[in-house]
Amino acid sequence: MTLLEPDLEFKRQILGLGADDLTVCYQCGTCSVVCPISTPDNPFPRKEMVWVQWGLRERLMADAAVWLCHQCGTCSTYCPRDARPADVMAALRDYSITHYAVPKFLGHALSEPRCLPLLFAIPTLVFLALLGWLGHLTALPAGRIVFSKFMPISYLEGIFGAAVGLAVLAALTGGVRYWRTLTTQGDSGGNRAAGSLLSVLLEILSHANFARCETNRAGTRNTYKAHLHRTHLVVFYGFLGLVVTTASVGVGIYGFGYLTPWPLWHPVKILGYTSGAAVLVACLVFGYRRFRDKPKAGKSTYSDWLFLGVLFLTTLTGFLASWLRLAGLPAAAYWTYFIHLVFVFFLLVYVPYSKFAHLVYRTAAMLFAARRSAGKLYT
Repeated sequence: MTLLEPDLEFKRQILGLGADDLTVCYQCGTCSVVCPISTPDNPFPRKEMVWVQWGLRERLMADAAVWLCHQCGTCSTYCPRDARPADVMAALRDYSITHYAVPKFLGHALSEPRCLPLLFAIPTLVFLALLGWLGHLTALPAGRIVFSKFMPISYLEGIFGAAVGLAVLAALTGGVRYWRTLTTQGDSGGNRAAGSLLSVLLEILSHANFARCETNRAGTRNTYKAHLHRTHLVVFYGFLGLVVTTASVGVGIYGFGYLTPWPLWHPVKILGYTSGAAVLVACLVFGYRRFRDKPKAGKSTYSDWLFLGVLFLTTLTGFLASWLRLAGLPAAAYWTYFIHLVFVFFLLVYVPYSKFAHLVYRTAAMLFAARRSAGKLYT
């Protein structure tokens, strides 16, 4: 005999995160049948729907399928009761991020709109204190506009190094907690970590799972998510290009003494502009489709809009700071750069608590599924 202990507060929180009326699902199984990436040995999201109905929080927090879902919306499109399983899965992922967050209060803060001013105030006050100490609050650096004169690179490295280092530690801690929960709740499939990790990385780089959401469709109904694969691919490689650009600048400065600003024709500069433009376009597409297709494509949660907004504004302020520097407007350029740094801090330091955390949890879920299924990915 198995004793089930429903967690009613958990159900209320899932409803508050964007899930619809949980009682309309009558477990017909259509959602798992039509899902392009659900598998016979791990069908979803039917079981997740009934587990949410029963309030089985612990079972769901140990369920890899919550993160294997890529939100293609096929299940919601074909659901005969309009139970919107895709929205429930999205709510479960948001809840999972907060559940595994370390420290937990930051996970709650990123999920609460009322905490947004405080979250932005932290980096704002840090950078204002630095400018005050440097004397740049009342007097901007004279001469040619050089951002490193306004905010010295060594100080920024110290601030970001410490803050991002703590964020990485928090993300790894949350990921390890999730991985332990997965492996203690079921068979991990033996020790095939090396081979599985390589397969998962190839899946991530190729975005093959997003492609399967379109190529393995069960029918012809419009899911309003056909853009998901291509747009996510653009934002993924655009952001990766920005990371490479930043790393290359660091190598140029410390490895070769090649100080910024670099000329516009420099390959690294071209990579940065191209990558930034790709991110901006992808964010605009995501935002436009959410507005145009709502509510046909499902609910867009607070975490969705927050992540898209911060990513878009981070990239946009980076462009604006560069253009204002070229235009020779020191006050506008320097303070736009200040705003850009605040957004960069928000984007990177709050990674373990925002939608960006899917980098950790989805990778862990895919790795677990790969190991459990003898090297064949069921994602």
